[in-house]
Amino acid sequence: MLLDVLARQMAARGPHPFLLHEGRRVTYAELDRLANRAANRLSARGVRPGDRVTLALGNSVEYVAAAFGILKAGAVLNPMNPDLGRAEREYVLGHAEPRVVIDAASVEALALFAGDDRPPPVRVSPDDPALLLYTSGTTGTPKGVLFTHGNSGGTGRHFVAALGVQPDDTILAVTPLFHGNAWGAVQTALHAGATVAFPRAFHASAFWPLVHASGATVLFTIGTILAMLLARPPSDLERTHRLRVILGLGAAPVRERVHARFGVEDVVECFGSTDAGVVTLTPLGAPPRPGSCGRPVPGVEVAIVDDAGRPLPPGAVGEIAVRSPARMTAYFRDPEATRAALRDGWFLTGDLGRLDPEGWLYFVDRKRDVIRRGGENVSSVAVEKVLREHPAVAEAAVIGVPDPVLGQEIMAYVVARTPVDAAELEAFAAARLARFQVPRRWAFRDALPKTPTERVAKYKLRAEHGGGPLVG
Repeated sequence: MLLDVLARQMAARGPHPFLLHEGRRVTYAELDRLANRAANRLSARGVRPGDRVTLALGNSVEYVAAAFGILKAGAVLNPMNPDLGRAEREYVLGHAEPRVVIDAASVEALALFAGDDRPPPVRVSPDDPALLLYTSGTTGTPKGVLFTHGNSGGTGRHFVAALGVQPDDTILAVTPLFHGNAWGAVQTALHAGATVAFPRAFHASAFWPLVHASGATVLFTIGTILAMLLARPPSDLERTHRLRVILGLGAAPVRERVHARFGVEDVVECFGSTDAGVVTLTPLGAPPRPGSCGRPVPGVEVAIVDDAGRPLPPGAVGEIAVRSPARMTAYFRDPEATRAALRDGWFLTGDLGRLDPEGWLYFVDRKRDVIRRGGENVSSVAVEKVLREHPAVAEAAVIGVPDPVLGQEIMAYVVARTPVDAAELEAFAAARLARFQVPRRWAFRDALPKTPTERVAKYKLRAEHGGGPLVG
């Protein structure tokens, strides 16, 4: 359990820096005291074991301390993007029903880090709920992904072994802390007894100075950010850093360019999801296999199955199924979705892939109707639902199209019943969706292609942009 790891590292590495943030150095012992204060304060405010506590803060020491404080109080940590649109924020809060919401306005009002810094009396077990993450699903409404204390910390343990992280390493995370990539970096540093550094927000112009100032040796990032760095003019700082390994979700298309330009020994690609945790990694030092996202991490099994759940032979394309101690326990308040996703101990990812004879995984496409834009999952159904609320829109179909920087960009096809332009629809969507969910490309049609059952045939729209398999 993460709390056991924190207690162990606090005893063994108490004076060692755990967090580096905006010039602030926080040791393991200091973070533990801050978390104790938060836990005791939450308990005093009526938070009981099993209650949900929503954490909607930007990157800060307070975010990490509050997260561990919530766990120490026996409550369920519910991270939330503070920039969510009003409708999605209201849905998450209505579904999770948190006892307390911790955001920028409430930290001071709660006096969260004032008072008693003794360990709280609450004790948790591996089977107790610990983490509730919300992820966009094919229905267009977010699903709550529930983890226990026993399975919520496995990602960091996997990364320590796979990336060779040592106690003297400094991991730099440049995505938001509510994002699995950055929280995985925090977990990895904790398991290794190492240090994790993170900025308030990512700025490409400040990246290399931050790498040098933090002394980072390991970078957790996403392919979109690597593409942004490659697009910038060369800098002398690019070749004089200490980075030896980059973990980059979606880094495969730029891997060789990153290695050649920045001189990093290893650029590691991975496959995983909010629901399943980290599943595969490309092994350190292994020759790359074009198109592959690596082999299963220790303790994780991967199979390719057909629609009936039967295993398929190497080379065959089917749904990626995962058996992992780090996978989610259930979809919160959704037993039907839980039963559909979990089958005989296997988690069905909703993604299509294939395995080669040596067990390397190749991602093919998303079986679910989800767009991967700049490291964020965007439900096309949720965006379509908003667009159809505009009085001028008769029909809307949203797809992901290739983008050299973001991986995918959001494109909306619209059938209008009265005249309307892209600027008006973009403003309409921006008022109701998070910034990363708003379409940036638009096309207007007299009609949309349909299947024989009158469903919009999105695969035909994807084909216009060189789309993948016909899974729409």
